[in-house]
Amino acid sequence: MADTYRYHPAEFPEPLVQVKHITATFDITEERVIVSAETTFIVRTDKLSEIVLNARDLEIQSIRQNTRPVHYVYENDLITVTLQRPLSKGAEFKLVTYTICHPTSHILEGIYFDVTPPGLPRTMITQCQQWGFQRMTPCLDDMRTKCTWTTTIIADSRYTNLISNGNVIRERMRYDEKRDTITYQNNEPMPPYLFFLGVGTWDTFSRDFIYPDGKTVRLELLAPKDSDPSSAKNALGIMADCILWTYLYTGPERYESFDLRNEIYRLCKVRDALAREAEPAELEEAIDPVQRQISALMKRLVCGYQYPYEVYREIAMQNSDFGGMENTGNTTIIASRIMPNMEITDASYEYLIGVKQHEFYHNLNGSSVTGDTPFSIWLNEAVTVMIEDEYIAFLFGTEYVRLQNILQMYTPGTGTFSLDTGVVAMPIEPSGFNDPNDLISSVTYVKAPEFTRMIETMLGKRAFAWALDLYHKRFAGKNASPRDWLHAMEDVGRTDFSFMADRWLKQTGYPVVSASAKYNSDNDVAEIFVSQKIPAGKNPWIFPFTGRLINDKGEVVAEFIKKIDSERLTFQIPCTGAFSFAVWNLNHAAYLRMETTASDDELYLQLRYDTDIVVSFLTHCTLFDREMIKLCRDETAEVSPRLIDEYIGLLSNASVMERVGALPLTMFESVSDPEYMYSYTKLYEAKRRFMSAVAATHTERLHVLLSAYSSSPAKTNSPAKLARIFKTRSVKNLILSLLATLDTPDIHAMLKERYENAVCATDRMAALSLYLSSSASDRIAMLEAELARSKNNPIAFENFTSAVSGTSSPDTVLYLKTIEASSAFDPEQAGVSRALYLRFSQNRKISIETAAGREFLESSILRLAPVNEYVTTGMLSAFSHMNGYADEVKKPLIVILEHLRERISDSDAPSVHRRVMQILDTCTADQLK
Repeated sequence: MADTYRYHPAEFPEPLVQVKHITATFDITEERVIVSAETTFIVRTDKLSEIVLNARDLEIQSIRQNTRPVHYVYENDLITVTLQRPLSKGAEFKLVTYTICHPTSHILEGIYFDVTPPGLPRTMITQCQQWGFQRMTPCLDDMRTKCTWTTTIIADSRYTNLISNGNVIRERMRYDEKRDTITYQNNEPMPPYLFFLGVGTWDTFSRDFIYPDGKTVRLELLAPKDSDPSSAKNALGIMADCILWTYLYTGPERYESFDLRNEIYRLCKVRDALAREAEPAELEEAIDPVQRQISALMKRLVCGYQYPYEVYREIAMQNSDFGGMENTGNTTIIASRIMPNMEITDASYEYLIGVKQHEFYHNLNGSSVTGDTPFSIWLNEAVTVMIEDEYIAFLFGTEYVRLQNILQMYTPGTGTFSLDTGVVAMPIEPSGFNDPNDLISSVTYVKAPEFTRMIETMLGKRAFAWALDLYHKRFAGKNASPRDWLHAMEDVGRTDFSFMADRWLKQTGYPVVSASAKYNSDNDVAEIFVSQKIPAGKNPWIFPFTGRLINDKGEVVAEFIKKIDSERLTFQIPCTGAFSFAVWNLNHAAYLRMETTASDDELYLQLRYDTDIVVSFLTHCTLFDREMIKLCRDETAEVSPRLIDEYIGLLSNASVMERVGALPLTMFESVSDPEYMYSYTKLYEAKRRFMSAVAATHTERLHVLLSAYSSSPAKTNSPAKLARIFKTRSVKNLILSLLATLDTPDIHAMLKERYENAVCATDRMAALSLYLSSSASDRIAMLEAELARSKNNPIAFENFTSAVSGTSSPDTVLYLKTIEASSAFDPEQAGVSRALYLRFSQNRKISIETAAGREFLESSILRLAPVNEYVTTGMLSAFSHMNGYADEVKKPLIVILEHLRERISDSDAPSVHRRVMQILDTCTADQLK
């Protein structure tokens, strides 16, 4: 396939200058934003005669060097400035630019209009990742141009908030009759992509956060107007808990003195409760006894990251391509996930907790230590995802979080294992990209963290913690490359990771591994044989391989971890006796897929004895895969009674369900057999046959379980208690989905009753989705009722749209056209577009395997491409396995792609156009083989 990427690593040489400081004034009205910026540069090359600045869609009024005008040429989004005279290395000079930009509501980069309460001046916020700052003022829009900042805002005095990065050095005051001004100073070096500015009308909620050592940070939540104060208080509590956890449970000694950390955590909660009840004048006296206990304990502890600014702020944004953005000190989070709400689903609540932790940790891993080019974004995200997962595990349990990781890898169509084999698969560090948003993908957020986890596995958790701390201290306030990170790992672990990293960062795909073991009773060892499949032109993967050998009594007779670095490897391990079966890749320690030749009997024996919840889940998946293949091959085949009993037995295991909810009962609509791998309708029908057989065989049992899991939980705001409620609710709705396959009038009545009486969004959407996928005659009436109920609430409408997009009905396209025609639907709102268009594209049994679905898919892409390229390129993943589709599906899809190539130009939507070209080129190349 020809390289059609717009950007390559060679296009990111070291800047010829260092940016020392930027002083910028933003004079804001709804018609235009005038930016006066003074940038101080230091020359880094031997001789500098001109400087090239990034500038996109700007009106240049003037450019001066110090006080004198300079000659410049502005073309192709670049300004080439000729300096007054050549400057030598180390020389300092200033450029002063005076420019105008014009915000829009659909270009979600630079400064743009967000949703605004009626009758108020239009809210404007910025999104500068990756190259948004150049849409506001000429700059070196490079991750390596970290500098200090002084930012002045002049805007309408009716705005409740005028905000930017850093601490306030000049308080808000009147500027003229209609406008106010405020100035911020940020003395921590920050790259342009982390710059933030926001002017708008929010409800501001705040509280103080007190670190265990007594340092106080003001927490602010800028919520949508008329937000519920109790929900805001809850959101601030979660924010505070994230910050406290980061301080106590990260850092170089995070695995030491765990009981002491837990005690300090508990005492901080006691202290904070006392602080909430105390009057301001009595606060110090009220908390002093507990604070003295905390201070005494802290003397024995080394802690993690402590936030350096006076205020940490979260700002609600309605319209964004991203769920959150770590603008230094000013995290933006989509409004539907920034605070608890009656309309928020359980999954969204979990996301809410995770995104708060994720974006806060970016203040260290991303802001303090920043990647060097867009090609290193994966590292900023991978390590941060690891920390986010550990915080969620602190609340929800390690097994629960690890199973969620597994689902992100294995889910057909959207999981990384699937995307990693698609026609436009990209490695963690690709050879190029069309738009920086191409790098904000599941490869970055799922596969890359699995790579860093493998490094952690090989180093050991304690050594990894020390190495990560070394990295953050070594590059504090600076830029670092992935190689710098690896060197920190190597310096602590005294291990060379360069070959391993090159394979994982530069190759697409993953290892497919086979393993076997043989016991030698003469010397009590087991001989392990491991092999991996290596596609043509690729090198062997290097990874940690773990295993456990278990006898027929369930006793572990051997356990090991071994570095695999070749196509085949044989080695011996101590073994205390004969074994009955082997378990490989414990807790999914390596990003690989295991091939197994174990019999069904051996797999059922493994399920009986092995305690690794992840491996047990994948064993279930193997059995289910074999069952699905059987049902795809023979539509009259009987569903396995043994597998049904195993499934219902796990569902009835209250202990497992309490720990991990319904996650281990997930059944994928996928198989390993290439003949059926991409036959989505056939796979859906096979899965439904299995579910229906479970429901028909155990109807009474399912009703008993449903009743047991349907009791109303006590109201709580505690994330740990909510975790138990969410797990219980997931089991309840799984049982409901099993019963729904019976598709009888009494089941329809039950679904309708549960929809109408639902007390939470999760239950309402579950019942709605199942009802719309049923044969009930009044499905359209329910659709219209929920549309009427949700259309005036953005969160409810987004949930509703997403639920409908994933339905399995002959009327799904009709449902979506009904929503699309609603006055509530606005394709410029990224959240709604994701919920309808992107979610529908992932519903491949309809979006690509039906004529109506393909027609709607094409029209959706054409409608959305000029509005939101990021969501549109995500939709094109529906074409990612073109060469595996049957001809009756593939041929009309190629026609669609050809239409898209003709109608979406490189100038109007370059990322979409180039992605279409890449897919077509790959399809053509494969046909010529």
